[in-house]
Amino acid sequence: MYRAVVTAAAAVALVIGGVSPAMAAPSSSVPGAPTSVKVTGAADSATVTWSAPKSGAKVTGWRVAVTPAERQPDKGVDRLPAVARSDRFGALTPRTQYTFSVRAVGARGTGPAVAVRYTAPTSVRTVQSLFALDGTGAVVRYPTSGTGAPKTVAPNGTGYTADDVGDVFVPSADRTSIVMYPADGSAARTIASGLHLSADLRSDVAGNLYWADSVSGAVTKLAVTGGTPVAIIPSHGTAWAVGRDGTVSAFTRAAPMTTTATVVSVAPNGAKTTRSVEEPGYSGFGGLLADGSGTLYFEYGSTGASGASRWEVLPAGTSTLVAGVPRLAFEYAATNDKSFLLAQSEGWCAAPADASPTGCQADKTVRHLFSRALDGTIVDRTTSGVTSEGRGMHVGAADVAGDVFIDVASGATPGLWRLPAAGGVAQQLSTGQFTRLLVI
Repeated sequence: MYRAVVTAAAAVALVIGGVSPAMAAPSSSVPGAPTSVKVTGAADSATVTWSAPKSGAKVTGWRVAVTPAERQPDKGVDRLPAVARSDRFGALTPRTQYTFSVRAVGARGTGPAVAVRYTAPTSVRTVQSLFALDGTGAVVRYPTSGTGAPKTVAPNGTGYTADDVGDVFVPSADRTSIVMYPADGSAARTIASGLHLSADLRSDVAGNLYWADSVSGAVTKLAVTGGTPVAIIPSHGTAWAVGRDGTVSAFTRAAPMTTTATVVSVAPNGAKTTRSVEEPGYSGFGGLLADGSGTLYFEYGSTGASGASRWEVLPAGTSTLVAGVPRLAFEYAATNDKSFLLAQSEGWCAAPADASPTGCQADKTVRHLFSRALDGTIVDRTTSGVTSEGRGMHVGAADVAGDVFIDVASGATPGLWRLPAAGGVAQQLSTGQFTRLLVI
């Protein structure tokens, strides 16, 4: 996640541990050991740097690994091109000692490893950012604190995404290239070309990029280390999602008038699972969200006259949908790494009554902010200050603290809003309209 470190001790670059004794000198058929291997860290990430071996065969690539590898894509092993001299690992756990090893790869084998150790800080306060598309189609960045002016990051940002250090990636106008706008404000550059993009890039915590191929329909991945894009799932189906942990899922509805759907998920280590899921009877499918722990969230709308919509949860490793929040209301949904957030109005009534001058006059004030944890525990906090625009699927974004960001398109309180995780009065960030909200 894009994090500005505000704990002074954690902001200092750290070189932890020493270089482990090199293995026996390699033969000339494989590269030698990398030199000057170091690790620096701040907040919940660490960066490993190194120099080329002084002996051995030509280096064709690098293999960088971290242990323990919990929460790391590809079991904590990154494979980088020969020109690489650094690698970054995010989502580190506080107070945990990590070992990073670097090996040079050659045409005939892999050379010896050099390892360095790093202990993540005990406690680090961090600040995330809210990204969104403004009315002109530009990507803007807001501080999630609710204070501070927005900054324009990239023009023509339709289909953008961002990585965990704040770099923004945008499909080119002809959908054949990906343009990167670095977080440090340096010049934009093309990082991949010759592609068949859709205007909907996604990303995970490691910075890998994903899209639905506009020709084959496959969910495709471009590794953060570069290289050739790889098809992860043959079809993006009815809807697809990428969890922050790198789990990719595609949901495919069955034939009309049936309620069986298929969910295919591919974990960061490549493990693939296929599940058959019974959907709510004759409900219209709205959208799919994912958290960072393998759980999926499905929005369904009634195909009858009520106009009701609700979110169902598919926990990791199961095939049975369960109710997200057992309550009907006008609502805004979001996820973060480990929870599902749902902001709901105080009142609700069926569409015909809601539309009738003499019918139901629902209280559309958003008064409930539900947080659903991975174990199913639901907490309801009271909020105020926002009036819902009405029925339909509305998706916002959430930070790790549980603050929810929503765009209200119409009604009494239009604009961009922040609903604090602890409840209380909502903060209006802008009276303008924004789409594609993303917190990193």
